Amino acid sequence: MKQKSKKRRRSKSSQLKKTGMAPGQFLFTGEQKVENTSLQLMTYDKSEIEELSIDTIQEALTKIGNTNKMSWLNVIGLHETDIIKSIVEHFDLHKLSGEDILSVGQRPKLDEYEHYIHIVAKMFRIEDGNIEDEQITILFAEGLLITFQEKEGDVFNTVRERLIEDKGQIRQRHTDYLAYALLDSIVDHYFIAIEHFGNVIEELEVELLENPSDKILPNLHEVRREASYIRRSVFPMRETVNRFEKLEVPYMHKETKLFIRDLYDHTVQVIETVTVLKDAVSGLLDLYMSSVSNRMNNVMKVLTIVSTIFIPLTFIAGVYGMNFTNMPELEYKYGYLITMIAMAILTLLMIFYFKRKKWL
Repeated sequence: MKQKSKKRRRSKSSQLKKTGMAPGQFLFTGEQKVENTSLQLMTYDKSEIEELSIDTIQEALTKIGNTNKMSWLNVIGLHETDIIKSIVEHFDLHKLSGEDILSVGQRPKLDEYEHYIHIVAKMFRIEDGNIEDEQITILFAEGLLITFQEKEGDVFNTVRERLIEDKGQIRQRHTDYLAYALLDSIVDHYFIAIEHFGNVIEELEVELLENPSDKILPNLHEVRREASYIRRSVFPMRETVNRFEKLEVPYMHKETKLFIRDLYDHTVQVIETVTVLKDAVSGLLDLYMSSVSNRMNNVMKVLTIVSTIFIPLTFIAGVYGMNFTNMPELEYKYGYLITMIAMAILTLLMIFYFKRKKWL
């Protein structure tokens, strides 16, 4: 988690590169995560499907232009801005779309342009026991859908399997349904990430109850930052899905909106769960502070009892430590022994009293 937070800080700082530039500039604000940009193309209709890995963007654009099938072009790697620019120019996309594709630190949103829809979403998945996030951009129009991601690996394998194996209705429907299916897969993996995050919180809670040491405090602050980041990433999805359902464009079909409405319900459920987890993290911090406070109170109680026990003993020792001439006890043969016995009895009586009061 700590390493991932550093990456996020670097991603934010990279936004400074755009300061003062005109809108619509093709400037990648993230970090290069793959060696070369790769292109994956799927073309399909009701009867057949073709899946290709393509070397050049020109080949991909030619392939899309020569087919009447539905086309899904997946672009992996955003650092080669010439490829993004070629796609934007070929499909007559708005320059702001090109800028948004390359600006990887955005909140989820939906923008409606003249002949296509631009969706930005945040994808979460589990890698090596950590929650990894990545911005996914989805552009779709009639018969064409394009996705952009920073690195290999995503949460769309089930969607690809449904397309290849012709499961359900996905091959019989249009690109609006494919866009819904991709968003639905993203939201489904929110639940997986949230479950993993919940397990992390439970482990911290157990550790906090068993051994509330100072070493756990940095982990608690890190988990709180993660909870806040997940909430900020997920919360705008509700508005995005809501706008998706209310789109009034020719390539948005009525039957798809029923599925999007269900997706909206899932999104609300995710937000509610994330809010509960964020409150749970705050509760852990309060529990830690209470544990530390209780431990300190116990230490102070012990020290206070010890001090209380020694107060009368110190008083007796102080009385007989005075250098007055007429102190008959000083010359008594058994004076020292009697004084020590009296001090021991007094100590035992005080300990018995403290135990009876359940202070010890």
